Amino acid sequence: MKKYYSLLLLTCCILFSACSTDLDVTGDYKETMIVYGLLDQTQAKQYIRVNKAFLGEGNAMVFAKVKDSAQFINSLDVRLKRLSDGKEYILQPDNSILKQDGVFYSGDQTNAIYSFASIGSDVLNANSKYALTVTNTSNGTKATATTSLISNFDITLPSSSTNSSSFQITPKNEASRFFVEWTSVKSAKMYQLVIRFNYKDYVTINGVKDSVINHLDWALPAHTTAGGDGEKMANDFSRVELLQFIGSYLKNYPELTSRKALNMNLIVVAGGEELTTFIEVNKPSTSIVQDKPIYTNIQGGYGVFSSRYYKPPFLLTILSNTTPAKDLDSLTCGRFTRKLKFLNGDGTIPPCF
Repeated sequence: MKKYYSLLLLTCCILFSACSTDLDVTGDYKETMIVYGLLDQTQAKQYIRVNKAFLGEGNAMVFAKVKDSAQFINSLDVRLKRLSDGKEYILQPDNSILKQDGVFYSGDQTNAIYSFASIGSDVLNANSKYALTVTNTSNGTKATATTSLISNFDITLPSSSTNSSSFQITPKNEASRFFVEWTSVKSAKMYQLVIRFNYKDYVTINGVKDSVINHLDWALPAHTTAGGDGEKMANDFSRVELLQFIGSYLKNYPELTSRKALNMNLIVVAGGEELTTFIEVNKPSTSIVQDKPIYTNIQGGYGVFSSRYYKPPFLLTILSNTTPAKDLDSLTCGRFTRKLKFLNGDGTIPPCF
């Protein structure tokens, strides 16, 4: 019996000593494409971004800076097909958009961004679906996706046949709310109103006077819809909220001598169903469960291929008059913007008491 237990103990020691405690969590590498693209027929150029997932031993923050970790070394074959008639667009490598420095490689983006000019005979058709195919010709790896485009829709308030209206900011109407309304279209699931404040900076550099036109975008909360045509959608804001936003984001600088308010644009941006789902899935969690599902509509890869539509801007003319401290004094002398050197309606900066 003693010999039996001794033999069993020896056998267990041999077996357990032969087992490794190392666990290979990386596994075998598999090439995976990461594709992002939003088609928008209101834009003259369309872009598709393609990266690859990477996996390796060591510090991921280090090899994320290496180009071939997140980018393909060779150019890819990127094609878009209009399904209504079979017309094909062949996208070309594009290095015109520079990536800001950050965690990932930020140099040459030629093999990561592809584009084509969507003008003339190549303009996109809102009545057709489009199929995207990305192929790595060196090994045959392929990713595909399909999306619809978003149709034009109407801004119904402010009501205007000329796509323009007037806008005033005075002490008497600061608290009043300005309403913007539009109607939904079936192909869009998310809408966001952007208020674009256009202004001119007058500067003096080395004794030379000049001017620079700038703009400031204020994005209001986005709306989602169940879909369908003709649903009434709206945003509103008060003049004082607009003044607070301007006062929070505009800054003075040494070369600035004065500023002039020019006008404002109402821009409604619509997003397709796939983009809406992607945003909803990836927004911050409000529950104790932090694990999020992975959403993608890319077959053979990850990412999102969808559509977007920039409604042509509605122009708001900022009314002024030549009498100081009347129409524009809320911008010139208001509590939120009085230090930003805005000119009054008569072209001067009056004393602000």
